[in-house]
Amino acid sequence: MTTLILDTPNHALSLEGGLLHISHPEQSARLLPLAELERLIIGKGISITSDLQIKLSELGKELILLGQKSCASIFNASSAPNSLRLLQYHVVSQVNTRRKLAFDIIEARRKGQNKILNRLGLPCLSAPESVPDNLMLYEAELSRHYWQQWRTYFAGDGFHGRERQPPKDPINALLSLTSTLEDSALAAPLLAEGFDLTLGIHHATGYRRASLVLDIKELTRSELELWIINQWHNQVFTAADFQYNKQACLLTKAGQKVFYSSWFHWQKSRKEKLRELARRCHQKFIEVCDEQ
Repeated sequence: MTTLILDTPNHALSLEGGLLHISHPEQSARLLPLAELERLIIGKGISITSDLQIKLSELGKELILLGQKSCASIFNASSAPNSLRLLQYHVVSQVNTRRKLAFDIIEARRKGQNKILNRLGLPCLSAPESVPDNLMLYEAELSRHYWQQWRTYFAGDGFHGRERQPPKDPINALLSLTSTLEDSALAAPLLAEGFDLTLGIHHATGYRRASLVLDIKELTRSELELWIINQWHNQVFTAADFQYNKQACLLTKAGQKVFYSSWFHWQKSRKEKLRELARRCHQKFIEVCDEQ
């Protein structure tokens, strides 16, 4: 099983006799057996037929469409009862309950980040004496202090603060890419549990985004950041794996091969852990409703 990555525009992907047909106006056409693929990752400017998408879903192959700011993942999610969605709608509609859960999410992120800061020998983020009146302002202050600590530690690696669009150094590039890919890693177990991905607690609903995924990602964010730190310290990735295109820092072709191999190997070990996280979130919703 392998991961196929195509990020050069003007590729056309289709299904031909049960095989993956890859064509490009400047390259020879290729045929690949779908049985050898575990997942297909494609970038912008690549066309893919609906027949191929359907076949990939039938075979349980993951299809990830990767953009600069977000990604889409097509998979055949297992069905789940709708009772959890009704519970989710009820919880989100209660202002005080929603606020408490939002604070719990922010605090979980703070505690996870403190584990990282402690490991790096940096000052930790202080806990508030009570629930802040303005959660958005509180979260912004936590983020500012957190990334200031990273700037101190990784200054020698070209990291001068969190920069997302575009990332301007290797550390920022890894932070952005792993955060984007985490969306699809979380979507499958949350859908399988029965959640409505668009209905968030802390992240507002209504911006054409999977708000609940962004909420739950706050619980795994420190895990992603610790993975990056370990990979960087162990020199799995180095500055040589990156190149600069205008102001953006991006993985080279060789760097992509190293990154995706390491990333999806890690995902295999996380699969059950993320499934358990979705179940715990389900149980949390039940407990909150019982308290009302």
